[in-house]
Amino acid sequence: MARDVVRYGLLSTAQIGLNAHLPASYGSKNSEIVSISSRDAAKAEATAKKHNIERWYGSYEEQLADPNTDAIINSLPNGMHCEWTIKAAEAGKHILCEKPLAVSAEECQRMIDAANANNVVLVEAFTPRWNPHLRMACKLIAEGAIGSIQTIDAALCFNIAEPEGNVRFSAELVGGSMWDAGCYAVYAVRFVMSAEPVRVRGASYDSGNWGIDTTFTGLMEFGNGAIAHVTSNMQQPYRSAISIDGSEGRIEIPNMTDDSGPIIIKKGDGRNRRDEQIIATPAPYRFIVQFDEFSECVLTGKAPEFPAEDGLRNTAVIEALYKSAATGQAQDLDL
Repeated sequence: MARDVVRYGLLSTAQIGLNAHLPASYGSKNSEIVSISSRDAAKAEATAKKHNIERWYGSYEEQLADPNTDAIINSLPNGMHCEWTIKAAEAGKHILCEKPLAVSAEECQRMIDAANANNVVLVEAFTPRWNPHLRMACKLIAEGAIGSIQTIDAALCFNIAEPEGNVRFSAELVGGSMWDAGCYAVYAVRFVMSAEPVRVRGASYDSGNWGIDTTFTGLMEFGNGAIAHVTSNMQQPYRSAISIDGSEGRIEIPNMTDDSGPIIIKKGDGRNRRDEQIIATPAPYRFIVQFDEFSECVLTGKAPEFPAEDGLRNTAVIEALYKSAATGQAQDLDL
């Protein structure tokens, strides 16, 4: 590709595209958003004009046929990720797909196969992995800074005040707290452990007969004996935290989605503040970092730091958690 900028299209008018990806594109050195699509042409046009986006389309097919769009940001509902990622790949578009990559490992593999067959880049858009606090936690754990890891607690919870009409509460579109929020907790655990769980157990609750989980809690067991507890909820006060306990100390990240949030290291028995170290982690906006890296891969052929297979493994863990919740049985994994 001769150009030095990748031209992106927003596949849908979802808020994550307008509130996160679009502002990030202004700060990216090699990315720009040039189009947006919706199945409602009037909505696409109004949104494009409001946000100064150059082109709009009244169907996803029209956008994928645009030769002046190099890549697609797929922010459609979870249940539509697979179909439209494959169609984008077949149209020769690179795909930055919002999390979760898909809603089954089988769907993920089909998406990966389509990307490979059409020589396009496919990456799951999990931005917290660009935050230095999670990267530092990963490094400290690998170096044995808090001894052998024994337990981990990770959660992403928030309150959706008006669930009616919200895609997160749609069974048809594969909503649910674990798919939408808990995937972050699962990913954070896998990321800091630099390992995959060997067994999971899950339990869920539907607060309003929605057909989806409004609460999900799960256990992830690792081969070295570490056990992680993950929680997601869509009807409680916000929290996005991870705590990692080892035989010689604890690592806490109070807010995983705060780009420059601190990392807290506690040694000894954790009761003495003199044994507590708080480290600042100043960082650029993670969506900009994600754009820069993805576009570099598109422009130069560089392999992504986090290939789509990573998204497949995260999806496989979540799929197993849901199966455990449905059956009441632990699920073994071999990832």
